[in-house]
Amino acid sequence: MSEFTFFYLFAGLILISAFMTITVSNPVHSVLFLILVFVGSAAVLLLMEVEFLSLMFIIIYVGAIAVLFLFVVMMLDIKLSSSNNNYLRYLSIGGFLGFLFFVETYYLVETSVFAPQVDSSLVLESSYQDWITRLDTLTNMECLGQFLYTYYFFHFLIAGIVLLVGMIGAIVLTLHVNHTSKNQLICKQLSRQVKNATFLTTIS
Repeated sequence: MSEFTFFYLFAGLILISAFMTITVSNPVHSVLFLILVFVGSAAVLLLMEVEFLSLMFIIIYVGAIAVLFLFVVMMLDIKLSSSNNNYLRYLSIGGFLGFLFFVETYYLVETSVFAPQVDSSLVLESSYQDWITRLDTLTNMECLGQFLYTYYFFHFLIAGIVLLVGMIGAIVLTLHVNHTSKNQLICKQLSRQVKNATFLTTIS
């Protein structure tokens, strides 16, 4: 299978998942289709050899934002709305935006894929290969990793602390402590002694 086949496959998956995201009535299913959109977008970026952005889509959008949406939907206990929404009133706006997107995509595909090809037999190419330059060339992942963990390591640590504080704040805000329920007191359990824990009773 060629690269264009995979591109059309993932692009179709993105379009179908995006359509299902805005049409399904179940909010949990909508978030799951949104995650599928992000995964398909990451696959398209991976086909374009943009590994860093592809991994960022998986880590940030799927691993953080989409999962956060899913947990918020599940914690809020949103009732399933009936499918009585009138989608026809948005048909004109959606059709106009879809037409603009189609024209833009058609123009890009026509100028890049169906461009006139030059006969390779008429072009003279040098067979010289600079192996020093080829071996010293770093990928975008390696370049970003070197800059991130050397020159900007302090900013990286600050970002990690900010995310940790945000996570702790979200846990504290959503934590509901029930004082009437039975719970364990670890300090008292560890401080117990044998003379206080063992009792002898006389059975008459």
